[in-house]
Amino acid sequence: MPTVPPEVQPFEAGPGTTAGRFLLRVILSVPRVSVPAALAAIVWQVGEAAVPVVTGLAIDRALATGDAGQLALWLGALVAAYVGLTVAAKFATQLTAYAIQLLQHRLRSTLSTRVLHPVGGSVHAPGGGVVSMMTNDVARLANGVQLVIMPIARITTIGFIAVSLLTTHWLLGLAVLVGAPAAVWLMGVLSERLSRDTREYQGLLATTVGLATDVVTGYRVVKGIRAETEATRRYRQASQETLAGAKRNAGLLGRFLMGAGVVTGTFVAAVMGLAGWFAVDGQLSIGELIAAVGLAQALLPQIQSIANDSIPNLAGARASSARILDALETDVAVTPEPADAARPVVSRLPVLEVATLSTTIRVEPGELVGVRTDDLTAARVAEALLDPRGPGDEVTVRLDGIAARELTAHDYRSRVTFTPHRVMLFSGTIRDNLTATAATPELVTAAVRAAACDDFAADLDLPVGEDGNRFSGGQLQRLALARALACDAPVLVLHDPTTAVDPVTEHTIAERLREVRAGRSTLLITSSPALLGSCDRVVDLLEDAPTPTRTTL
Repeated sequence: MPTVPPEVQPFEAGPGTTAGRFLLRVILSVPRVSVPAALAAIVWQVGEAAVPVVTGLAIDRALATGDAGQLALWLGALVAAYVGLTVAAKFATQLTAYAIQLLQHRLRSTLSTRVLHPVGGSVHAPGGGVVSMMTNDVARLANGVQLVIMPIARITTIGFIAVSLLTTHWLLGLAVLVGAPAAVWLMGVLSERLSRDTREYQGLLATTVGLATDVVTGYRVVKGIRAETEATRRYRQASQETLAGAKRNAGLLGRFLMGAGVVTGTFVAAVMGLAGWFAVDGQLSIGELIAAVGLAQALLPQIQSIANDSIPNLAGARASSARILDALETDVAVTPEPADAARPVVSRLPVLEVATLSTTIRVEPGELVGVRTDDLTAARVAEALLDPRGPGDEVTVRLDGIAARELTAHDYRSRVTFTPHRVMLFSGTIRDNLTATAATPELVTAAVRAAACDDFAADLDLPVGEDGNRFSGGQLQRLALARALACDAPVLVLHDPTTAVDPVTEHTIAERLREVRAGRSTLLITSSPALLGSCDRVVDLLEDAPTPTRTTL
């Protein structure tokens, strides 16, 4: 199996795509893996069902006649059957796991593309529900590939059992040919309510996971507006609803499994009873009776697996398919891109204006301007700078007097880079994180020094760990600051870049910041006296005066 994830194309979802069609599109998208897996699974399952047939033939043709040659022949056939089914089982299991991993990778790539590059260029921090979808729903939908592997193998095995019983006694084979499809159909009817409830439960679970993730991620803002009690109440309510949904879904699953067990048990018992009657009546030999009973016993796990595994798997996969499809087809208000002739033109180093309800923050080309404000206003300013086309109207952004929402996404982002307060590093090395958006290699070195990372990042090939877990909070903030400085953005917005940094290091950063940003514009949203002291001007939105006090430093 390859160790590097392959390049994949995102799944397409058109307006007319249903959950069932999308499920089929997903599970049929890896035929080069699923087809060999299905063939290996058929050999595995048919091989297991063939064991009692070989045993019955050995009894009739070797033990009953005392022929040593026949005994050796059929013992060899039995050993070959066991070796073949064991090897096939190994390959079927490995290929199935590989197919699931491939689909999970492609589904996560599809969702990541949809979240990171939404329609219209709008940028929003992904909601917590995306976490649940990326894990639970992706896993359930990817597991649906087993529906074209094991069920096909089991249906083929049921056909083999039916043909084998037909050669033993026509009525036994006919009972399987008629009764097995009827049993599977009946179990499908029993699973309809479970399928509907599974989708509802997965929606509740995703809502709760998303709410918890959003609360944790935005706790600073929640605490800033003193909404801890309301956030706790909402999470408790969502959690209780999810718990009730889990209990209901577990009850429905239990009732389905009980009903499926009654159906399969009754059917197999009837086949075995019929075989016993024929043996007593003299219509079957001892070997044929052993083969018929063994085949009936082999029939039981095939139908039970379809009932207990495949049908619940189908229900979960369909529910997750519908949820993922909803996410891919979510309508997004798209601001039409202006034609080239009517496209507003802004300079490479524009004047940045951020208008709040109380004042306008203006950053002239090449200036370093600090903003001191409360957490709620800082969050609103940050949201407007990150997504100027967003629905919020309390804060507006302009470049060279032109509303940012009138610019194309490329024109805006090629000039304004926003670094949020929350630090996120990608798995890999320090170099991987810093050079991904760096303007030049020389600027990486300057950024590392300006962010005071030189004490722990002398070796840029050090791994950062998953989500940067090899470093402390202060080191992570400094690496994120270095990454922002290395991109050499014409206008750089920094939101509380040193809250986890010690005072000595913070003063070092404040002294070096102006040098590395020379000739570029910088807006610094912070309450740090050291950083504010390094600014050309400070806009203090916490003053009681109706207009902010501006101090030239």
